[in-house]
Amino acid sequence: MSQRAFHRPVPLADLDAVGASDDPVARSETSHATAALLLGDAQGNRDEAATRRFVELADDIGFEVIAEMWSAAPAVSAPGALWRLYALRQWIKSAPRALAEMFSDGQRRVTEGIGYDEILAGVELPAGPDEVAHAIDEILVGAFRGDVVIALLRASAFVGICAAGTDDHDTGARLRQLSEDLSDAAVAHRRGGLD
Repeated sequence: MSQRAFHRPVPLADLDAVGASDDPVARSETSHATAALLLGDAQGNRDEAATRRFVELADDIGFEVIAEMWSAAPAVSAPGALWRLYALRQWIKSAPRALAEMFSDGQRRVTEGIGYDEILAGVELPAGPDEVAHAIDEILVGAFRGDVVIALLRASAFVGICAAGTDDHDTGARLRQLSEDLSDAAVAHRRGGLD
């Protein structure tokens, strides 16, 4: 008799309740369930029909509502990681020129100073703003078919390089924290999925 391999089921989201509840527990549960629809489990398994319904709902009510729900989640969680990716995408869209300059300056400083090893941890090439934005867009619309861990690591490396490219202490500190949060989320996802 062959043994069946079991996996942890992806939680189902109550899509009708998105943004409708003032109950923090219900909002947290919905936040985690909707994030699981986009990220899936550690093996990339997800309910494709539910993901399509979620993306349609997000189009109807506005993605900002869902992203706001994710914003209260811990950094190393599925909704917390998605909130950080969403915020990074909004930053890329709102300040593309400044960000490109910061990234370019960061690349120069990193290659002259500490080397890519400390920032890139497991990422072969630094992704620029366009590549990062494209991957985030695919993740947020449920179309991403790559390795979520690599996408999170590439976003982390991108933000780390941007942090190296700014002279503003506060901005650099916030970007280093964002980079660390994304990297920690990638490690957690690789070890069994983000909760």
